[in-house]
Amino acid sequence: MPVAASGGSLRKPSLPEPATDAEKLAASIERAIRIETCGRVRNLHVEVTRGRVLLVGRCTSYYTKQMAQHAAMIFSGGRELTNNIEVV
Repeated sequence: MPVAASGGSLRKPSLPEPATDAEKLAASIERAIRIETCGRVRNLHVEVTRGRVLLVGRCTSYYTKQMAQHAAMIFSGGRELTNNIEVV
């Protein structure tokens, strides 16, 4: 629905920006990790920037950390992968 702008002209309301490829990739990796680990990584955050993938979160075993990394590697497409998931 058009909105009246100053000067009487009509303009379209602003729409949210579409997700970038990096955001889409991060969301895909995060979803894969949640599925692969059955949600065992708490406070999971995936960041994709400048050809790098960063994993952050907490889990209770090194096995879960390894499963998360493996899931991320499948989607990372050869990008550098840093696994900063803490085992607590």
